[in-house]
Amino acid sequence: MLLAGIAVAVLAATSNAVGSVLQRAASRHHAPGAGRRRSLVALLRRPAWSAGIAAHVVGFALQAVALTMAVISVVQPVLIVELPITLVLSALLLRTPMGRRAWIAIAAMAGGLALALFCLVPGGGDPAATSGLAWTLGTAVVLVMLAVLTVLGRAARGRRRGLCFGLATGVTYGYNAALLAGLAPAYAEGLPGVLTAWQTYGVLIGGTVSFVFLQQALQAGDLLWAQPAITLANPLLAVVWGFWVFGERVNLDGWVVGGLVGVAAIVAGTVVLTRVEHASEAAPRGRP
Repeated sequence: MLLAGIAVAVLAATSNAVGSVLQRAASRHHAPGAGRRRSLVALLRRPAWSAGIAAHVVGFALQAVALTMAVISVVQPVLIVELPITLVLSALLLRTPMGRRAWIAIAAMAGGLALALFCLVPGGGDPAATSGLAWTLGTAVVLVMLAVLTVLGRAARGRRRGLCFGLATGVTYGYNAALLAGLAPAYAEGLPGVLTAWQTYGVLIGGTVSFVFLQQALQAGDLLWAQPAITLANPLLAVVWGFWVFGERVNLDGWVVGGLVGVAAIVAGTVVLTRVEHASEAAPRGRP
């Protein structure tokens, strides 16, 4: 079941990557000078943009399925592969260049993720058995974090603004994953069980909030700071939630060193890839 969950999580990441590439392809030659509302309407009329949204919806559904097969501290780190998959698809479909640094970063992320999961072997925990008090305390901590990041983001400009709202986006993504994991037991009861579970409405609210934070992060104008924050805060919050709230655990024997090395490789690869991705997208616009 664990391997099946990892496989579905990879499919979810791939679907999200396809959605991102399709939306970038639709907006690549779009002139932003017509105003935000007209610009959005124009993008919605493009088939590639709508297909990208549909791919993200499919990715979200696959993520929900993966969380019924594997614990959150496995699924969310696996979703990090969305970043290298997006870069590879961009290189193939959008003809954006990929140099040696990008391939090394992709190899570091893939190897680091495999090493971390192999050495730490996250498992245990039961979202269905989580008490209401644990949910309340965990949610309160997340809300405080988001409030602090919002205040800091609004007071900041440029890179710091992008960093704060990028962190807020990643934290919200991680919390949404926790809600999906908590919702998983309700699937056995069918539609009535899903509609009566409070996590369903939490996901709807969380999805809206994460969209708002993402727009704020992207409008800050410096993706070099926003993207690593979004990519890394998501699994970090999810893993902490899995251990603290759901009671998941990892091996704490001598293998933990290998796990930490894997985590370090993931972080380093993510930072390098976000910089490479930003540079590759900027290059075509500078050509005559």
